[in-house]
Amino acid sequence: MSFTGIETLEKYAHRFVPEIPQTPTGRYASIILLRETKSYSIFTTEGGEQQDVEQTQAGLRHTERVDRLVMFKRKQVAPERRTGKALLRQVGIFPYAIQNGRVIYGEEATKVKGYYEDCYLTAGLCTHCPDCLIYGYAAIEAEGARKSRVMADSCFSIRPYPLIQRLMKFNTIDERKQTSETITEYDYTLPEVLLPSVITTVDLTMDEFVYVLGNVLRTTRYGKESSRQGFIRNHILAIAFSDVELFANLEFAQALYDALADDPEINLEEGFLSLADVEKHVPGVLKLLTDGIYGRLEWVQGEELQKLLGEVRALYQDEARLAEFLRNLNTASASFVVKS
Repeated sequence: MSFTGIETLEKYAHRFVPEIPQTPTGRYASIILLRETKSYSIFTTEGGEQQDVEQTQAGLRHTERVDRLVMFKRKQVAPERRTGKALLRQVGIFPYAIQNGRVIYGEEATKVKGYYEDCYLTAGLCTHCPDCLIYGYAAIEAEGARKSRVMADSCFSIRPYPLIQRLMKFNTIDERKQTSETITEYDYTLPEVLLPSVITTVDLTMDEFVYVLGNVLRTTRYGKESSRQGFIRNHILAIAFSDVELFANLEFAQALYDALADDPEINLEEGFLSLADVEKHVPGVLKLLTDGIYGRLEWVQGEELQKLLGEVRALYQDEARLAEFLRNLNTASASFVVKS
């Protein structure tokens, strides 16, 4: 049973599992998006001075090698998980407890031995909430491990790395001596850099899918954790339902590179690459990448996609409805673990 009230998804109900499954059923729902930097950002491991870069083929047809900025999987998934967890806390999911097969909340829950006061990455995962059941967790004593049902991978910039980065120096001022000195130098990604990405979910209920989609739409800070920088806007281009995975992030970036490199109105080496420049080539690129798949495929695009996103927005703007939705989602997750 779905509690979302997302009308647009109801016609695709058969693309979701009715309840969390014990075994795989191969129902894939892919979120196709562009991640656009809206500020200076840093994509590197903690303590690293240089950003993460990988040399790859420029396009699927353009075979020259280029250096590309890499946004590693963890730099995408961890912020989105934290967004979801924060929302669960806001609406009062914690504390909760399971007693005689029943999920209880609030003060009543604190009277139950072993109640769940919170859930946080990575040492304090409760193993029963929607985040744990959807995104998975590594081996935890007495709880085992759970495989993620959200498959994400490192994504790559469309344009070569040297065109989208800048070294910036920062100074400190000694007020008494009236002098300044350079204290550090960082390698930054410029604003308005586009990173194509696909997030593939598998065997989610409709409510779980809406939760994941909401996390993607609500998360805005990515990159080097300690910098507190890296404002990113996630633009949903399409949603695809299938019984197979569709394509890799690198293939997506390369196919877009081919299309843009062949566009006489765009100069990838010198000119500015806008969101609109990329969006006009997306339908053709998605068709190219999926025409040869060995499986069934159904798209949500255009006006239907905008209607869906509007319905998700309305859910997240309605405090009472959102709280009920998330509590029902948590109850379903915790109940599944108890029955397993």
